[in-house]
Amino acid sequence: MRKFVTGSFILILISVTFPLLAFAQAGGEILVERITPGLSGDSLVVSADFKNLFSRKIVGTIQSGLPSIVEIQIKLFEGTKQIVRKPISRSIEFDVWEERYRVRSPDTTQVYFEFEQVKQAANRLMNVFLISKALLAATKNYTIQIRVGIIPISAHQANKVSYWLENPNQSEEAIASDNRSSGFSLNINKLVSFFVNKKKGSQFSSKWFSSRPFRLAELKQ
Repeated sequence: MRKFVTGSFILILISVTFPLLAFAQAGGEILVERITPGLSGDSLVVSADFKNLFSRKIVGTIQSGLPSIVEIQIKLFEGTKQIVRKPISRSIEFDVWEERYRVRSPDTTQVYFEFEQVKQAANRLMNVFLISKALLAATKNYTIQIRVGIIPISAHQANKVSYWLENPNQSEEAIASDNRSSGFSLNINKLVSFFVNKKKGSQFSSKWFSSRPFRLAELKQ
């Protein structure tokens, strides 16, 4: 009997006493393009491109020094059965004094000097690990679904996000204690609801996009 393990991840959304500003998407809805499954060694990986992730107001928010969180959700289906769910979080920040951008995830930080470089990095997934090939069946059809969204956040939220990205293994008790002492709360349930439960896209996120069905023998290394 095969067993599938969902990858560990961080979901970050901070609730505050004032509402987030509404950011209308200029230039069209957020899209996921060219979902490409592939093989890397003994692993199933996926690449994808995103479009319309950065509206003018999102860009203006980032360039004012307030960061945004890019949240990517990936699902792998064997037939109609979901066997993998993999969220990926990225923080995009601009240092107004050093005039450089940082794209941060729990395990990496990339530095750029031009926003076009940031867009190219944030608008693309490259060979993201999904599951070991040994756990998949050669005779089964598989499908990958992806949704992407971007959340503008406040300066106070940004400090919390930076700390949680640098300390991804905090216990729930430690987070709860920190929330009480600071008057600031990490609301994982709201983030899950925002990105997972909504079937339709919003001003912040795309709808779900699907790859064509595939079998392992069709994939390239």
